[in-house]
Amino acid sequence: MKTFVALPVLLAGSVMLAGCFDGDNDAAEVNASVRILHASPDAPAVDIAVDGDVILTGVAFQQGTGYLSLAAGQREVSILVGGTEILSEVFALDAGSSYSIIAQGPAASLALKPLDETARRSNGTIDVTVVHASPAAGEVDVSVTAPSDTLPTTPTLDNVPFGADATLESVVGGDYRVRVTPGAGGDVVYDSGTLPVAADVTAVAVNSTKGASPVSLLVWADSDTPITTVLDDSAEVRIVHAVDAVTVDVYAGGALLLEDFAYQTDTGYVKVKSGALDVAVAPADQGIGNAVASLSGTLDLERGESYTVIAAGDVNKLPETRLIVLVDEREFNSDTEGKVRLVHASSASAADPVDIYVVASGAAVSGDPAFADVVFGQDTGYVSLPAATYDAVIAADGTTAPAVPNTAGLAIGAGDIFTGIAIGDASGLDAIVLDDRR
Repeated sequence: MKTFVALPVLLAGSVMLAGCFDGDNDAAEVNASVRILHASPDAPAVDIAVDGDVILTGVAFQQGTGYLSLAAGQREVSILVGGTEILSEVFALDAGSSYSIIAQGPAASLALKPLDETARRSNGTIDVTVVHASPAAGEVDVSVTAPSDTLPTTPTLDNVPFGADATLESVVGGDYRVRVTPGAGGDVVYDSGTLPVAADVTAVAVNSTKGASPVSLLVWADSDTPITTVLDDSAEVRIVHAVDAVTVDVYAGGALLLEDFAYQTDTGYVKVKSGALDVAVAPADQGIGNAVASLSGTLDLERGESYTVIAAGDVNKLPETRLIVLVDEREFNSDTEGKVRLVHASSASAADPVDIYVVASGAAVSGDPAFADVVFGQDTGYVSLPAATYDAVIAADGTTAPAVPNTAGLAIGAGDIFTGIAIGDASGLDAIVLDDRR
């Protein structure tokens, strides 16, 4: 956003925007307080106009304002993309009243949802308004409990459809936990973890942009503080077996997670609780007591993040094996480009370091490598490339001869995200290509 952050301060004393704003001491007697939220998951950043005058520019999904002072009366609120109005609605604003306006729904059916918050803000109690603005979630049950309570059989809000809202009145200040389950029953799809509530708040459920859950919670306080995004209290972990070549058992949190896990395979993404997670890798059927020290450790998993954990090395050189822990991207919005990340997980001494070339499919390898002197355990990070088919040539340092045979012909489409992992030892090198998209 270009001007969004500064606007609440700037506009509070401005009289330059067609009389919409009034900086007089008596403004509260003739003005209304209005805040606006962009909750449409596939709509681009938008500009917001009042009575034809643009007051906010570049407002992106999940961004919103504090309360702005608007002249009371019939006010036309418009949403613009690239200077073109895509939605407009007239709202009757009463002097001294408070409103929230939420732009919600898919871009193709975008709508403005108004909330009259006047009574809530003036009654002297703590009230929590819950808004279902996540098209991805469908009809849901919402349970609001103490943090340590088990999930109740009767939810706080039952069968809440998209677009609905409800206010929980006279809430006692303290720590709470919000859990969302499908309205038709099933497992929890969103868990806020501990959520402190000390004043009036609007909690807006929107489509999540990261993590395992389809839903995130936007905590919209009545103050001018920014909106807080509360991701699901979980992380995603994908484990890749690249220790050549042995079958192993994998333990997580002291419990057996994967049994007889074969070389060159991966788990796909597994949802786990965020925070510290102990992992250990042991030869198959030998128990956690025989876990390999260099392939064991504690992962610090942040909520909403996705991780790839690669057990890499050579079974004949166990002390040199290691866990490679990477933070993943799961979404990339582009009409013209995709992303690829290359990881060096080969224990072969001849492949330490390597040079990596990324060329058009079938093209000769020449010139300087895209990534030079990459050593065991390193990765390139995600690199954006125009949508096309490529050869990723991983060559011994100072050469252009491919060391890894099957990275040719990698088709990268618009919005694609791939991770390519070079594996193997002196007896032979190989590659694993993983699709990182959600």
